[in-house]
Amino acid sequence: MGKIKLYSFPLSPPGRTVQLTAKALGLELEFHSVSVLEKEHLTEEFIKMNPQHTIPVIDDDGFVLYDSHAIAIYLVSKYAPGNRLYPTKDFKQQARINAILHFESGVMFARLRFVGDAIQKASHQGEVPQDRVEYALEAVELLEALLRDGQYLAGDHVTLGDISCVTSFSFLDAMLPVERAKYPKVYAWYERMKHIEGYDEINQKAVDQLNGVIQGIFEGNKSK
Repeated sequence: MGKIKLYSFPLSPPGRTVQLTAKALGLELEFHSVSVLEKEHLTEEFIKMNPQHTIPVIDDDGFVLYDSHAIAIYLVSKYAPGNRLYPTKDFKQQARINAILHFESGVMFARLRFVGDAIQKASHQGEVPQDRVEYALEAVELLEALLRDGQYLAGDHVTLGDISCVTSFSFLDAMLPVERAKYPKVYAWYERMKHIEGYDEINQKAVDQLNGVIQGIFEGNKSK
């Protein structure tokens, strides 16, 4: 069996979710860069593989799958059934994790994209509409509420829900004027997540690159 092919982009939060999941499971990925900044996800070749033209996409020995949540669940279910990231036989725990994954997709990542779209049209941070900032910050408030019962989002240990959320939250934190003191549980969780396998090389590296990307967008918009 060859390596699982991953089609993604280093700055993609969903793509990093798949990378961090694979790292936690000890799986090697063959990374193929698909730059959304260069619209490489809109090529005819890529759309044949994924009609929704979203990243990430995996090709596991001919089995093609997209959506980071589906991919992460697939990797655990096939290569590490029973792993605590997504336990195979504990249906209640699966349901808890699924609820967090839907929260990440429908709230965290959706609002990250909402504010990200505004940043792409601005020439400085002050031009980002306040209503978009506040809407995105509501996701942080909800994350704080979800952490009221424990150190992690679906129990007392890291699950796919935590991995998925931290990739989006880390970008929200970098993009928004967050008052950290208002969200003590979120930032305590965030510090714990920074110790998971592969965090620095996969997620922190992207966070460090993000500020430069945003400044480049602002500078480019100023010259238009």
